[in-house]
Amino acid sequence: MLMSRLRLLLVLASAGCAANAPSTHAGEAQAHPKPAASPVPEEGLTPRQALAREVTASLPRTRVASQEAPFQGEVLAAGTPGVEKRPNDVVIFTVPIGTASPVTCLFYPNPIDAGAAARSLFESLPEGITLERVRATEVKAFKGSPALYLEGDFSQGGQVGRIKVMVHADPVLPKSCFHEEMGYAQTFLRVTESVATGLSSTAKEQPVEPYFSDVQVTRVGNQVLGFQSSALFGAKTGGTIFEGSTTLVRPGSPTELQFLDTNYWEQTDAEGMLVVKSYSKRVNDAVTAQVKLSREQDGSYAVEGQLAGKDVQARLNGELLGEVSLAQRLRDGLLKGGEAVEAAMWVAPANPSAPTRVVFRPRAGAGPRAATMEAGSISVSVVLDAHGFVERMETPAGGATLMQERISQTGAP
Repeated sequence: MLMSRLRLLLVLASAGCAANAPSTHAGEAQAHPKPAASPVPEEGLTPRQALAREVTASLPRTRVASQEAPFQGEVLAAGTPGVEKRPNDVVIFTVPIGTASPVTCLFYPNPIDAGAAARSLFESLPEGITLERVRATEVKAFKGSPALYLEGDFSQGGQVGRIKVMVHADPVLPKSCFHEEMGYAQTFLRVTESVATGLSSTAKEQPVEPYFSDVQVTRVGNQVLGFQSSALFGAKTGGTIFEGSTTLVRPGSPTELQFLDTNYWEQTDAEGMLVVKSYSKRVNDAVTAQVKLSREQDGSYAVEGQLAGKDVQARLNGELLGEVSLAQRLRDGLLKGGEAVEAAMWVAPANPSAPTRVVFRPRAGAGPRAATMEAGSISVSVVLDAHGFVERMETPAGGATLMQERISQTGAP
């Protein structure tokens, strides 16, 4: 959404160039089988030949139903998938694809942070395996939820290997999948897409569906960094509930690698003013932010929490807009030929102890929905959708361009 673009820039600046993070779901990603990574080339293949391998035979859709699985449906498989429920309620789902190793997926009982889940997998490589480099490669949207694809290069005894990972931050069936053979990249994409889209939850109680959600990919130049996802729900009090999360991966060797997750949640009243808002951030395994703003009976706002290792406690006065009400002002003003739209908002990474002044100005000659967003010393170019929400953002990043754009949308805000 709108202010998450500002949070993204602030996090990237504090991280050094490429990452962002949440802090509440990491525990579910811990107890799982270790990827049995082994260096390949096999059968006398060179690394280049091994990386080029794909399953060329058509994989049939195979029915999946098990009392141990919280799901049912069909997936692409070369044989009967395996299902095993662990004592911690994580379900191990193995999908044979006709190669030496199956695609293995972990279904978690609770929501996950994508960065924490991916990091847990890479840190589970067996002893003797040296992880050389990790990078995000692609972001997709399955069933309206973000799926982050990554590759990790490793070595052992002078030989090299590559593990492929997908983390699907689906609120209904959160999961991660991996395949440790070199090559089969497109096969892994096809099989994991079938897992993400072909299985449905059998739980008696299902999460409430948002009336609007979107997924956006973040990249610098051609390098994928991660994603942002947003969802809007109607509040029983007549206002709106907004949920957002961002996962970014700073690529590199283990000493350079960072996984950053952020979560933000807000509730507004029927007039679009903030009632409650929270922000949390995790960098690798460290929670670096957990702060909350709440409206008091006298109309002021109380802020409490922790940010960057410091306790935060503040009292704010004046009205603070939420995401939806800011979009409405942009739709009714700037998108109808109006001039600049200014608002006071609470952006914790910028300053948790004071409102942040945000200004949107028309960007002449760049199209009817093009604008410049200013917040303090930060200025970025954005494109709004017809409802006033940001669907694309660009800003210079060294010699490249930091870009975030929508790849999926369900419903309408």
